[in-house]
Amino acid sequence: MAKRSAPSLAEDFKKVTEFFRERHMIPFSPASALIENARRIHSATYSLILWRFRLKGLPAHGKPFVEEIASDALQILPQVLMGSGKPVNLLTRGIIENTLRHIYFSEHPVEFEKMNQERQWFMTMADLFTYAKTHPALMLSEKRFDAVNRLSTLYSDLSAGIHGRAVADLEMRIALNKISYSESLAKKHVALVERCAAAANFLIAVFHRLKLVKFQTEDRLIILQTMPPRARKAWRDSL
Repeated sequence: MAKRSAPSLAEDFKKVTEFFRERHMIPFSPASALIENARRIHSATYSLILWRFRLKGLPAHGKPFVEEIASDALQILPQVLMGSGKPVNLLTRGIIENTLRHIYFSEHPVEFEKMNQERQWFMTMADLFTYAKTHPALMLSEKRFDAVNRLSTLYSDLSAGIHGRAVADLEMRIALNKISYSESLAKKHVALVERCAAAANFLIAVFHRLKLVKFQTEDRLIILQTMPPRARKAWRDSL
């Protein structure tokens, strides 16, 4: 699929940058590198939020996790602009967790009730990764684009990177003032968020392949363009 701009994505990014300028989260004349980092994170997170508004007819035991994906994705860009590395990693990791939970609990209403009623009952991440990797609808596509394996590796990378900055000042105002946007940190987050979007979108796209076909062309384009060509071909082959 050839790369082409999506007007709705560009228009939303324009509104988002205006929002951040008005709140002094970015300068009125920001560096091109900052805008490029913001644009790439916006494209990835916007694609993940789309599922919340375009997937119709989800069961009650599958819908909450799509809503959580959107909630986590929405918060990533402002956290990057504020220089808050740990929250970004936690939010990105949350998207992985809720992608796998959506796949599992969409098909397990009884377990969904148990999770909500019994505090001691839960699915471990290892169990959720195993379920996705051996799911009949995902096994063949995993051989063509190893999305589950990629999310597992990313999950480990994010877990290892969840730590705060050293606090060197007792006065909170001074310490907080040192938390600011970092170009090098933003680039790292761009790479992590794009990895997450590519694999998470692929899994949801294959799991809901017939629903995605019915999306408006532009919405489908926004989601599929987060994936490499091999993943897009694997999705088309799953139809």
